[in-house]
Amino acid sequence: NMKVLMESYIDKSLTKEQLYQAASQGMLDSLNSSEQKWNKLLDPDEMHELTIELSGKVTGIGAEMKFDQKTGYATILRIIPGSAAEKSGLKTDDQILSVEGKKFKDKEFSEMVAEIRGEVGKSVSIKILREDKIVDYKIKRQVVPWTPVDLEKIDDSTALLTIGLFNQETPQLVTKEINKINQADYKRLIIDLRDNSGGGFVQALKSLELFIPKDAVMLTTKDRNGEVETFKSTSGLLNLKVKLFVLVDKETSSGAEFFAGSLKEVKGAKIIGEKTFGKWNAQSLDVLPNKYAIKYTVKEFFTPEGRTFKGEGLKPDLEITVPDTVVSRELKVKNAMAKRIELDAQLKAALEISKLN
Repeated sequence: NMKVLMESYIDKSLTKEQLYQAASQGMLDSLNSSEQKWNKLLDPDEMHELTIELSGKVTGIGAEMKFDQKTGYATILRIIPGSAAEKSGLKTDDQILSVEGKKFKDKEFSEMVAEIRGEVGKSVSIKILREDKIVDYKIKRQVVPWTPVDLEKIDDSTALLTIGLFNQETPQLVTKEINKINQADYKRLIIDLRDNSGGGFVQALKSLELFIPKDAVMLTTKDRNGEVETFKSTSGLLNLKVKLFVLVDKETSSGAEFFAGSLKEVKGAKIIGEKTFGKWNAQSLDVLPNKYAIKYTVKEFFTPEGRTFKGEGLKPDLEITVPDTVVSRELKVKNAMAKRIELDAQLKAALEISKLN
């Protein structure tokens, strides 16, 4: 027990906080299955990152990247206008070799991102490979002018709405773009949820109800006692007339999954792409006095017709698998729409099936 370890463990630097942390993590780990690891202890830095992401006020340098785990390098795909990266002189196709002197070979992209992000106004050191030269940059972090929602015209009758994450800004941004869709008199809308990991439960619901007729069921949830809660649309104000087509991939998760599933059942949306991730549950987040937090599952999701895709994912109506899920983002930042459609098999299929409906 703790008393024995504090008195007898060989390393005298052991603290009660370390043991409390290990015990908390162990309890949460024991609740996870081998496939599902939603229950976890977040350290103060992880909690800070999650809070920032869900608020929509992301800090960093303002560059979209593609990460190669084998080399540990990240290639810059796009420099966000007005960002710290643009002001510092970073360019597309630059390769990030290290951040703060740390290398990321065989590590996760999230570890590199965590190093790049940080306190606004403080600088981060980044080593870049540009063609055959290595260049060192010291870049002052700022709030990144990034938006999780983007509307693009494909042709006179079809628009593409990309939703990258459901954070606090998403419902308002989706409302703005739907108003544009109505004004432009589009007939078809392709919603791209690829790489959307979900985000906030409430924000996903608020975004979904913009598409769902008033008083229609959007989602039901069930808690540990089997108590069912039904969520109905209180909106229906936008009166969106377009036919819906939804792009998903294996990274489409949680709120993005029930968003797609509900649109399929309520609005007859066609789902195109890959089978989704399979996270049909929501977590509660409790912050501890030491600024750590525990995240644990409290409810499961069900579609309006009572279906759950927990652990297996939502299967598309038209299944199109691509070798790399990041390909859609890379094509988007490097090519005009016509070229993207030619190279992006999933988007091309969505456009083709939309024209048949």
